[in-house]
Amino acid sequence: MKKIGYALLGMVWLGCGTPAAADDIVLYAYHLKPPYLIDRDRQSGLYYDLARYLSEHVPGHTFKTVYLPRKRLETELENGRLHGLVIGVHPSWFRDAARTRYLWSPPFMQDEDVVVSRLSEPVQYDGPESLAGKHLGLSFGYYYFGVDELVKTGRITRDDAVSEESSLDKLYRKRVDATIITRRTFDYLLRQRSDWQQQFYVARKPHDAFERMILIPREFSSAAPGISSALAAILQDPNWQKTLRSH
Repeated sequence: MKKIGYALLGMVWLGCGTPAAADDIVLYAYHLKPPYLIDRDRQSGLYYDLARYLSEHVPGHTFKTVYLPRKRLETELENGRLHGLVIGVHPSWFRDAARTRYLWSPPFMQDEDVVVSRLSEPVQYDGPESLAGKHLGLSFGYYYFGVDELVKTGRITRDDAVSEESSLDKLYRKRVDATIITRRTFDYLLRQRSDWQQQFYVARKPHDAFERMILIPREFSSAAPGISSALAAILQDPNWQKTLRSH
């Protein structure tokens, strides 16, 4: 009877909203754009590749990438209800520049956001002030430091779109003067659209350069050492570099 009682208690515990298994860890991603999330059904994209990489290099754990919109992700995270980690982010994006609110993995990718304009009408970017008077195509819900401040004062006109690809299409159709887009996304999209070849100019100075990491809520602190160990030398791993180049 004791064994049956313990089994029932275990079933009740599993039904209380905790992860299904201690060794399964969800990596939540909110960047719904290539090459990070290319095809959710086929699980193709860099964030899925990283989940597979961690599953191979962190003993005792299996990782799975799941898309979750930014606002919902932040709400769940703030309320302590996010049963997983956040992939592809930076401390400054989550008000944790001092890295005291959450645990953070080593970076697994260097990245940057660039200013793109038409080749026929290039925009020379040298900081947000150089965009004054421009009509910019930007992604809805995204904050662009320095730029949004000029939008509020009316010195930049912001034209929101549902994605960076949509903003790039607006630029191609001469509906905006420039856009800010993640460089890897820009390079990926250019390979998919032959009509976009030789149409755009990328400013030499990026709007932002940053590292992508994994945010680890403190309730997952037991998994942090294994993740940190697996990612400590990933930027020098030739196999991971090959994966990055494949996208």
